[in-house]
Parts: sequence; C-alpha cells; structure tokens
Amino acid sequence: MVEYCVYWLENGEPIHEVFSSLAAAEMYSCAIRGKENIEWVEVSEEETIDLDELEDMFPDDFCGV
Repeated sequence: MVEYCVYWLENGEPIHEVFSSLAAAEMYSCAIRGKENIEWVEVSEEETIDLDELEDMFPDDFCGV
C-alpha cells in the first residue's frame, strides 16, 4: 500500500500530513507553500504495510489480538 506524506517546517516546527493520493498531497503542498513562515515543503511516497500482512508475517506477535 502507498501513502503520500507532505512534510514541512512551519516556524521551525516539523509537521506532516498523510494522504492516500498523490494529487491530494500535491494540492496540499501547494497550499502550504503559500502560507507565511513556511521554510521547506516536501512530498514523499511512503510504502506501508497493512496489519493483516504483518500478522501473516509474525503470527506469534499477534496472539489474541
């Protein structure tokens, strides 16, 4: 599964938002760039694993969950 993360620095504080589509992440990053006190913005594609896949890989770690 893929998620798209927007990372930015606002007043020196690192902040992020997660999106399921690249288009939404890009639109959000454009809106962020237009705000004051924004030092840096980046959109990143992140590979994620769902919990069912994780349970299949490590069944002993999910006992009774």
